[in-house]
Amino acid sequence: MKKTALNFIKEEFMDIYGAVRDLSDEDILNGPEDIFRPYLERLNRLGAMDIDDHAVEEMLYDPGFESATRHISRLKRANGLKMEIQAVRSILADHDPWAQVKRFIYYPNYLQLARMEYRGANLRPKDRVVFLGSGPFPLSLICLCTQYGIEGIGIEQVPAFAELAGELIETLALASRIHIMQGNHFFLPLQQPCRLIMVGADALPKDEIFAHLAKALPNGTKLSYRIYEKGLRRLMDDQSSFEVPPEFQEYCRIRPRPPVNNTPVFLVKNSGL
Repeated sequence: MKKTALNFIKEEFMDIYGAVRDLSDEDILNGPEDIFRPYLERLNRLGAMDIDDHAVEEMLYDPGFESATRHISRLKRANGLKMEIQAVRSILADHDPWAQVKRFIYYPNYLQLARMEYRGANLRPKDRVVFLGSGPFPLSLICLCTQYGIEGIGIEQVPAFAELAGELIETLALASRIHIMQGNHFFLPLQQPCRLIMVGADALPKDEIFAHLAKALPNGTKLSYRIYEKGLRRLMDDQSSFEVPPEFQEYCRIRPRPPVNNTPVFLVKNSGL
């Protein structure tokens, strides 16, 4: 990549950070959308740029970018959470809730992610999966359930979000196939057998979660998590580069195709390696 283009990217990223550095999660969740939306659109334009991976690596390990990446990642998560809460409330208030689900802007992405998870974990109908950090809108579980006949358990640590998700599942008439419980990674392993534990993008902190799972899960347990590994989107997710404990062996990762940007990574617990 030409130096002038790289300099532009760096300046743009840091200019966005300068504009949002004083915003908190609470500002994003409860404030007007225009305090962050224009900067999110600029970030999305940056994320869509074709950039050499070496240039991204250079920026990732630049100390001047570390605090910017961490703060912007947190605000993006807060904005995603706000979108989910708004979507669920719209679904619950609509006379045709499924039509609202399918109108959610990222619904096509989640359909494709469900297909990738189904294939990567070699799932079969009636298999049970656990989603850790399922949030107020457990769309991954919903898509796996409706498209592939999977049964699911969503674990969400924030009581209000777990309650909202449970109400959504009831409204969509999926309560016989998806169960939402309030808790965190210390609830794992569950008594019920499951084929796959999915660690959500917003299940944090990743280091602590995977350290616990490495000790608590029996050998042979399959896990999956999602990362950004291409282009500038890596600068907008400070959880994509954590170190997986040696008890887990990666056996598959599925590269995304548009509109999906996440790479699902599949692991198996094997402490005897």
